[in-house]
Amino acid sequence: MEFKLSRSSKKNIKDIDKRLIKLVTRVLKKSEIDFGIPGYGGKRTAQEQNNLFHKRPKVTQIDGFKRTSYHQTGKAFDIFVYDEHGACWDCKEKYVSLSNLFKEEFLIMKNENIFEEEEKLQWGGDWSRFKDLPHFQLV
Repeated sequence: MEFKLSRSSKKNIKDIDKRLIKLVTRVLKKSEIDFGIPGYGGKRTAQEQNNLFHKRPKVTQIDGFKRTSYHQTGKAFDIFVYDEHGACWDCKEKYVSLSNLFKEEFLIMKNENIFEEEEKLQWGGDWSRFKDLPHFQLV
């Protein structure tokens, strides 16, 4: 089965780096796991970032003003995976599987000269201090 982004997911990432949108689309077509983009999963203003910073439970370590997020520059996106109950935020195995697919597709796109040689895709699940499984950013 080939998955596609919903209308709301497309809207939620419309203002991020166009190459990242292409990456998301390509991964979703190859994936055996369906996923979407949450309402705050694309580009954010400083205030939107700050609102998430103050949300409980904690979803970000970046306040948007003193420290800025890659979301504020359009160089980051978040996903959520679906399971049999709907959106799933703690389906670790599915996020790990998708992160590997994102990393593989990113390298393919790099070889196609879509991304620059010095650019890297970081997954929040690889971070040591604060694991952010839904998060990807272009650095």
